[in-house]
Amino acid sequence: MRVSLSAILLCTLVSVPAHAEPLGDYGRPEHSAFADEFLPWLKEGWLDLIGQGVPAAPFTDDEKLLRDRAYIVILPIEQRERSRLTLAGVDFVELWTLIKNAPLVYDTRSYGNFLIAKAYRSHSARYAQLIDDIRADMGLVGPFFATAQRVLDADGVRQKSFRYVTPALNGRIEVAQQRVAENRVLIAEVYRRFRERIASYRFALETLLVMTPSPAAVEAERVLKLLEERFARVTAPAPLPAGALVRK
Repeated sequence: MRVSLSAILLCTLVSVPAHAEPLGDYGRPEHSAFADEFLPWLKEGWLDLIGQGVPAAPFTDDEKLLRDRAYIVILPIEQRERSRLTLAGVDFVELWTLIKNAPLVYDTRSYGNFLIAKAYRSHSARYAQLIDDIRADMGLVGPFFATAQRVLDADGVRQKSFRYVTPALNGRIEVAQQRVAENRVLIAEVYRRFRERIASYRFALETLLVMTPSPAAVEAERVLKLLEERFARVTAPAPLPAGALVRK
């Protein structure tokens, strides 16, 4: 019996666990050039299945990159690996449930507790894990905030254009204003999360030093100070005006 491609795709989509939350502004499927080029209906079909409309404002390339780079920072350190449930290069698992209208509660002790609770063959392996994770974050700071600055610069141009465009675009201006607010909130959330991650590393280092002292603590302290210095060179975006829309 021959089975159509559309039937296979539908069966794959509906097999996603029912407890997954609907995709929102920060939960759109991961960008895929393949799907955009050859299966443009696939993302829209998925959004229709879960009751979400197609986004009213397309993303710029930097806005897509911003969201991709933000995800790994917002995720708790001990959960670095994103889900790999993919179809045609599109990740249909919720990637952005971690951002809500209210500030996220982040326990800066969880990473240190995770290192202590996880079984390692040697206590020095815990320090090696800590050092590797700190260095990984050092590599995230520059690229994310460089992308963020390009997005903020483009949003500045966008906002200046509002006074010159035809009145017929008033509806589009409102959508664009929502996107500007959304971008600003996302950048601010990542900035806050970087500060919390650094605090997590500090707590983890102190925990390891108390529980399993090792000369490796010197190297961990050195790389942590490097991360702190690198983060000190970036700044948080200016606060949004009161009542600004951040989600559609």
